[in-house]
Amino acid sequence: MARPTCNTCNFVKTDCICAHVKTLSNRINIIVLQHKGEEKNAKNTVRLAELIYSNITVLVGETPEDFDALKELPQNSSALLYPTEDAEPLEDNHTASHLTHLIVLDGTWKKANKLFFSLDILSQFKQVSFSQLPENRYHIRKANRMDSLSSLEAIAYALNLTEKLAMAPAYAALEAMMENQFKHMPAEVRARYKQND
Repeated sequence: MARPTCNTCNFVKTDCICAHVKTLSNRINIIVLQHKGEEKNAKNTVRLAELIYSNITVLVGETPEDFDALKELPQNSSALLYPTEDAEPLEDNHTASHLTHLIVLDGTWKKANKLFFSLDILSQFKQVSFSQLPENRYHIRKANRMDSLSSLEAIAYALNLTEKLAMAPAYAALEAMMENQFKHMPAEVRARYKQND
């Protein structure tokens, strides 16, 4: 029998995080391209981003047809957040001030890379990245790269740079979700994660 879930945050009621969620209004439309393998992953942070940010669209799939909505985005004011050598730093005020849409790839590095190289349409958008990263606070999922952030942290930092939106609401929701995951872990596993905090 399925456990009852919260109608707002969609976590099981014993793990409801609504008390830790503060909604923020963002000007830039965040377009998340979520690899279909991430959609039901309990550790995925996009579900938190959807609770926090008012202007966010999540497209789920794996093939170009799944992301046809990208064809409707204005090319001159949309950008892909991806750390290529040619990516412009979002810390650059000129770059940030012209953005109306920011595309974010959601998945492990392997899955994100697969989306990046399989979606030809992404080459039509300029690429942006971070010249400096905040500390990665999401310790539940292991990343292959030292410069990794969870999707929520990347979105929060991007909106902090472009719109001066506070990052604290994202961190509060992330911490609440992690604490819920910690409490379901065996003590020795939980201690291993906690020592990385």
